Amino acid sequence: MSSSISSDSSSYGLSTSPPSTATSPLSMSDLASELPETDFDLQSRHIPFEILELIMSLIPPPFPAALLYVSRAFYHASIKHVYQRPNLSPKNYLPFVTTISSSDIFGKYVRVLDLRFIIQSGKNSYTSRILRRCSKSVEEFYAPQTSFGYAPLISVRHCHKLRVLDLSLVCETVDLRELFLAIRNLQSLTVLNFPRSSVFCVGFDNSLWPPNLDTLGLAGGISDEFLTNTIFPHTITTLTMAHCPFIKTEAVHSLLSQLGPLLKSVRFAFPMMTLTTNGLDPILRYCPNLRQLSVPTDYITHRMLSPDNVSPGHPLEMLDLDCSGMLGQSNKIQADDIALAILEGLLPKVRIVRASIKLGWSKDDEEVSELIEVLSEKENGGLWIA
Repeated sequence: MSSSISSDSSSYGLSTSPPSTATSPLSMSDLASELPETDFDLQSRHIPFEILELIMSLIPPPFPAALLYVSRAFYHASIKHVYQRPNLSPKNYLPFVTTISSSDIFGKYVRVLDLRFIIQSGKNSYTSRILRRCSKSVEEFYAPQTSFGYAPLISVRHCHKLRVLDLSLVCETVDLRELFLAIRNLQSLTVLNFPRSSVFCVGFDNSLWPPNLDTLGLAGGISDEFLTNTIFPHTITTLTMAHCPFIKTEAVHSLLSQLGPLLKSVRFAFPMMTLTTNGLDPILRYCPNLRQLSVPTDYITHRMLSPDNVSPGHPLEMLDLDCSGMLGQSNKIQADDIALAILEGLLPKVRIVRASIKLGWSKDDEEVSELIEVLSEKENGGLWIA
């Protein structure tokens, strides 16, 4: 972000400085007073401000910041949309922090705060400061890739409208006990993704879960004891597990036996180093109401689709097969295994299958062609290899 906004609509700045030599951020009234009065400005006075605001609200993101320079009326109708979902990068992050810190006005417009592209400049003090400034309005927060220490956790406590808290890219070690203490009273929080460098959580207090949690992403140094002994909220319908190097197969089965009937979407990501090569075969048995499943073939075999693990009429609709590309993984499940499961009524509702190119499937193969034909009979069905 720079202290001036280019008139080119392809550049998306966030500073509110007018096109002049000024280097420090100005308030809305300062900028509005310095805008030139144009013929269009005279005409726009006849447009009811409510209509102008409605027009601005219909513009899809990213909002073109160049509209700030059309007229005073356009400025006042556009400013909140410019800051609603700021497009932040390492180039414009520091001026954004300066602008947010220098005024109490702009922070109240921020709804989505996405810092996932902030790396070296993502200091704890900056993150904590902008969270405090945006605490009354922010609904989604995606943490930067570097640090997220104690000070940002304290600031999160005051973000009472927060619905999404995504810490999945944080490299710094985070104590999960401090994290849960920070979010326990966030009544609106529905999505929580653990940091991939979280530390063991021993003696966890089950009363610390946010009351309306719907989507949970488990990652980092969580232990088997955490999965086995924790009472997870019965509001969870979406589960993701990634970067869990210490979790064994028995602990995953314990988790699925508790949450399985509630889950509509499940995703496992490679690598999970202590999971056995067939550890996720019974996943459809544990999750009888699952609609979407994403799983690496490293942890399943063709027996995942056998009658021992799938009850007839299972409601699964989307199956996403990933693969590490390691030797022997591509032969563990084949296209005809899926086609037979559909035709035999075990998975009658499957209509979308996405397969990693590392599986070696080709549309010229007879088995793959048969699966394509079966899926093409479904509404909006098909096979995607990517």
